[in-house]
Amino acid sequence: MPKTNNFSKQETTTGLDIGSYSIKCVEMTRGSDKFELKRVSILPVNSNSPESVTKVLKLIFDQQILTSRRIRISVSGGGSSLLIRRIQLPVMTLADLRGAIRFEAEGHIPFPIDDCQIDFQILNQTPDKKSMNVILAAAKKDFIKERLKQVAALNIAPELIDVDIFCLINAYEVLGQTAGESTFGLLNIGHRVSSFAIVQDKLPFFVREIPFGALGITQELMQSKGIPDADADRLKMERNPESEQELKAAVMKGLEPLIDEMRHSIDYVENEMGDELKTIWLSGGGALCPGTAQTLTEELGKQVSLWDNTKRMEVFGDIDHQFLAAHSAELNVALGMVLRGVGGKK
Repeated sequence: MPKTNNFSKQETTTGLDIGSYSIKCVEMTRGSDKFELKRVSILPVNSNSPESVTKVLKLIFDQQILTSRRIRISVSGGGSSLLIRRIQLPVMTLADLRGAIRFEAEGHIPFPIDDCQIDFQILNQTPDKKSMNVILAAAKKDFIKERLKQVAALNIAPELIDVDIFCLINAYEVLGQTAGESTFGLLNIGHRVSSFAIVQDKLPFFVREIPFGALGITQELMQSKGIPDADADRLKMERNPESEQELKAAVMKGLEPLIDEMRHSIDYVENEMGDELKTIWLSGGGALCPGTAQTLTEELGKQVSLWDNTKRMEVFGDIDHQFLAAHSAELNVALGMVLRGVGGKK
């Protein structure tokens, strides 16, 4: 969650996005007026078991591969272990809210408050100045402990843990391409979970983790073509003109649950904020499947486009530029984790 951090201008920081399909890792150094991307790795996870994740983490944290020991990790729960809410509370000071947040949060959290790790950010006051909008995040302690256990075995103690959706907002705020937009959406399509945010006047008006992702496309291809998941995964990333229509149909069917949830969210938010959402910036591994942006544009009635996160970064020569061009959209959560605290913001 947003808090100011001292981001050393000389020290390299590592952001780690542990997903159910792959683990993304970036190392970045912030200069006085630029961001230097030093290393990038994306390694597949064969299963979501702790053993499989630990095995991949050992490869990443090998001293010959990773130079920085300043580690930040993100978490995503898809609603089962992580809850994010935008709530209204009586106006109070930050110090008073720190003391009252567990009591205030209790009515908004569907699991026992004592089982949760709570964090929050005050956004702004309502027009009548009697209430304030607050983003509340609650994660089950067992969920956080399990994530920490995966890196503790490697003698790594993360300096920060943040939520995927806030990492995504951080990444776009620093590396995005907003052209005077006061309201826009951010969607990161993961394998099993997607992160969706609507930003208005540089503040997160709405944030949500949606428990649907690109796995739906894989499952649709497996069913329609009668092929194993590995072949379906490979097919959904191919850009074969002969498979274009078949793949587009799989994308539309596979992302249908995600699209339905986004429609409901967009309708609700547009009514609440009194403004129309016109643009959604897209990222994540699932965004790279051919036809995804076009399908979302057609189904949601909004302009949905991939965004380029590399324009404001200096990329070191030993990074494979071709690989980065093909996969940079998968790195936004990890990049946002590293960039937290830039400019005294999130």
